[in-house]
Amino acid sequence: MRILFTIFVLFFLANTNLVYSQCKEFAKKDCKPLLENYIHDGNYNGIVLNVDEDVELHKAFFKGQKYRVVVCREDFLPPIHFKILNSDYEVLFDNKDDGYSNKYDFELKDSQTLIISMKFVTENKEYDKSMNGCVVVLFGLEMY
Repeated sequence: MRILFTIFVLFFLANTNLVYSQCKEFAKKDCKPLLENYIHDGNYNGIVLNVDEDVELHKAFFKGQKYRVVVCREDFLPPIHFKILNSDYEVLFDNKDDGYSNKYDFELKDSQTLIISMKFVTENKEYDKSMNGCVVVLFGLEMY
């Protein structure tokens, strides 16, 4: 029984690492080019997201710096609806108002932690609730 449990744990860890590696490769190959002239901050924020999940990412941003946020997904997945909110949950940007664009450029007047809230757009189509795939959020800085 103990051997079976050990094999299960090793199998789970190997699959988790494989999924993370696949998501990271997707981020490098398909998402990073969307930063264009912005310098990537070096972090790959990738997750395997289920169709019926909502996620949030909290990140510090600094006054006077121009940023680009890129949110991308594997092609077979529904579009991503993402919002950028301040710590009081006031919406600063909603990509729904921009045709579900996958990037947003901005500069803040004050340093603050922002929240990137994401979920799939599923209103117009039926999707298998067990469907999932890689969703990546990248941050770029504009260098002068």
